[in-house]
Amino acid sequence: MAGVVLTPLVFSPRNSLSFYNDPKYAVLHLAALVIIAVWAWEWAMYRPSSLWPSLSGALGWVGRRPERWAVISVGGLGLSAVISTALSPVPAVSLWGRDSTDLGYELYSFLSLLVVFIAIAVRMRTEHQARRLMFALAGAGTMAAIYGIAQRFGWDGLGPGEHADRVIGTLGNSIHLGSFLLMTAMITTTVTINEQRNGKYGWLIVGGLALGAQLAALWFTGSRGPWIGYTVSVVAFVMIGFLWLDRRLLVRGMGLIASGVLVAMVIGLAPVPESDGRTTRDLSHLVNLGSIFDDSTTGSIGGRGPIWQSALELTRSRISAPDESGALTAARSLTGYGPEMFFYAYPHGVEIEPTGTIAQNTHNYPLQLLLELGLFGFATFISAALLIVYAAARLLRTANRAGKHGMWFSVTIVGLLAMLVGRGTEQMVGVARVGDLLPFWALMALTIAIVTIARRQLTENSEGSGNSQRGPRIDASPPPQSVFVVVALAITLLAVGVLYYKDFQSLKASAVARDAVELRKEGRPDEALVKYQRAVELDPDVQDYHLQVNDLFREAANEAQIAGIGDQAISGWEKALEAARRYEERNWKAFDTQTRMGQAESRLVALGRRDLVNVARDRYVSIADARPSYPSIQTDAAQGLLAVGYNTLGLEFADRAIGMETQAFPNPRAWWFRGVALENLGQLEIAATSYETATERAAGSQVAKDAHKRLAVVYGKLGDPVSADQHQGLAEAIK
Repeated sequence: MAGVVLTPLVFSPRNSLSFYNDPKYAVLHLAALVIIAVWAWEWAMYRPSSLWPSLSGALGWVGRRPERWAVISVGGLGLSAVISTALSPVPAVSLWGRDSTDLGYELYSFLSLLVVFIAIAVRMRTEHQARRLMFALAGAGTMAAIYGIAQRFGWDGLGPGEHADRVIGTLGNSIHLGSFLLMTAMITTTVTINEQRNGKYGWLIVGGLALGAQLAALWFTGSRGPWIGYTVSVVAFVMIGFLWLDRRLLVRGMGLIASGVLVAMVIGLAPVPESDGRTTRDLSHLVNLGSIFDDSTTGSIGGRGPIWQSALELTRSRISAPDESGALTAARSLTGYGPEMFFYAYPHGVEIEPTGTIAQNTHNYPLQLLLELGLFGFATFISAALLIVYAAARLLRTANRAGKHGMWFSVTIVGLLAMLVGRGTEQMVGVARVGDLLPFWALMALTIAIVTIARRQLTENSEGSGNSQRGPRIDASPPPQSVFVVVALAITLLAVGVLYYKDFQSLKASAVARDAVELRKEGRPDEALVKYQRAVELDPDVQDYHLQVNDLFREAANEAQIAGIGDQAISGWEKALEAARRYEERNWKAFDTQTRMGQAESRLVALGRRDLVNVARDRYVSIADARPSYPSIQTDAAQGLLAVGYNTLGLEFADRAIGMETQAFPNPRAWWFRGVALENLGQLEIAATSYETATERAAGSQVAKDAHKRLAVVYGKLGDPVSADQHQGLAEAIK
């Protein structure tokens, strides 16, 4: 429970760590590893008399219980993630993650989520435990909401959220905060109704205020997906409640939601202080609703269409670069590209991406699982979700027949089902991360646990009150043997080792890198370099640390080159190349790393390292092939190839970029490099045409200025001094 509650609430205070969510990852992993270690010792000390259950015994346990089949499905989902990681093009990235800013899909965190799920679904056995978890989540949602409201009104003593147009609360992102509040708002409603039903009428006031705070913060997030999700959850609550709840309870629930909306309106209409001292009443979020289907905005449903189209194309074709064997390509349909691999697969699914952006998420949770974990992962997740809903629906019929004995279960299940429907709707267009993923999986598991608890209690009540006091049967277990204790100890040590070498070292590296940022701002690059190198040693899986080391060596090399100190320039570029190469050994697909290596290699070639000519050529071809639908990348590849003397190849990639040019997205740089390639190849007339096109595409720009200069040279070579002088004058006229 501590893990479920603290993960959404903890974050990096301002100027403490490099990544806002680092503490969330550490808490999630700590909770999961503690659970695993305790399970290991329980197994060693109190193991069942039969070490390995028979198939018939396992099937007997599952029986016709959909909630238990759901647990089996989640186990299959975890297995699919393990297999997908093993077959991933970059297993280290699939295991530990690609971008430390937002994790949650890599194997380490994903299995941690499933461990917490199984712990709740299988081991939560009393109504008191379930109530306690729901109270804790309602409280966590209220705390996050109050913090978000404080940010909206200009205060954030810990993080970077004061005066934010869209509050981030403790989640670090407005969408993730909205996703979290969408769930806790319905849990708060459910808890309040149950408490009031027991005669605690003060809870109507407490619950109304807590719900109002959460809805106000939800509004301040400006996140349309969570707004729609909560609206859907309210509609689902009314519809399901109309069928299965006492009318008085349903009316109280609707009244509570109405009071929460009223409180939220009072908070939302209060004057908002601006950073310049003025106060306003901001209703700008109302305007956002009108653009939800606008194709021109990436944050809209229409704008996410190309992302979904690319993801669906990739699930069909399983394109990759470089090409994989036929057997592995076929296996991708079942296993997917691997956790965290969507970022690298996405460029192969789009036809043309003139903006140069790369989607980091499908904005659809089931589609994300389908792409990264394949049909196996997608099917197990969908089956688990459907089985949980089916088990909850069956319980409603049983609880309804039980009368007052089943009332708590009825109210709770109606609330949970409404929450799951709203969350499911939101995740059709949303992005889930650790802060809201853990509560989601916990509430899925809580639904299973409540079904199990209700089945037992309602059965006992129907058989007679005397049986209700009967404790659980404890089977005799053989005394612990040293071999099992050794296994438990080994698992514990492994858990401690992973926690130390991954999470603790990651937190330490994040703090060290944050110090480096401050040193760099203060103009102390040498000291910053030492800090960044230390961060690389502590956590070599974070690309940003390697790139910062690369940047500092690049800056030193450029300064030496400007000063005419050739040896120092060569040494600086070699060190910059080596810094990038260290990360390439862990992730050969990393786009930024590959680009930095190509730049360093081409600069070294210019400084006399001819041994790197072919290496740089292959690098730029690989960079272009990894993002074939990106005209800006094809243009960069053309530039790099020309820099190392491959004019024909440079012309080819410049033509590729020009072939993707549109009226809305002209590409003057591609025309410029086409002209350079043709001029180098001696085709001066065609080169002149390319340069002139570059000037037309970006009149008055630096590209146009450079093109006019080259035109002056080209026309001079062609024996046309009048045109040469004209273009020289046009170049000088551009500031």
